Amino acid sequence: MGPFGKEVISVTQVLERERTEITRTPVVRHVTEWVTGVVGAVAAAIGAYVYYAPTDWFLGDVSESWAFGLFTGAGVLLATAFGVFARKAYLEDKYLSGRVTVATVLSIAAIAGAVTFALIWIL
Repeated sequence: MGPFGKEVISVTQVLERERTEITRTPVVRHVTEWVTGVVGAVAAAIGAYVYYAPTDWFLGDVSESWAFGLFTGAGVLLATAFGVFARKAYLEDKYLSGRVTVATVLSIAAIAGAVTFALIWIL
């Protein structure tokens, strides 16, 4: 019995510290896109150089087919690079952001250019 005639019950309260969770954003590396894009840009630059090469050059007779072949390959590589970047950006952003839209449009433009140069090359 307590001092005033009432029964006293002792309850120990366990204080638990609040736990804060630290969520870290995953590190996204764009190595694949950069390597593919740089190789595509180099192929396009070599194609442009070969396309404007003089005809008396020792490879002047094949320079036209080389240029269109390099332009076609560069278009495919750049479309792949932009497409992979757009997919990774979409997975990271979880919605159609500006960078996803721009990368998708660039990818479509690159594949359209590749198809155009392939048709010129074949015909």
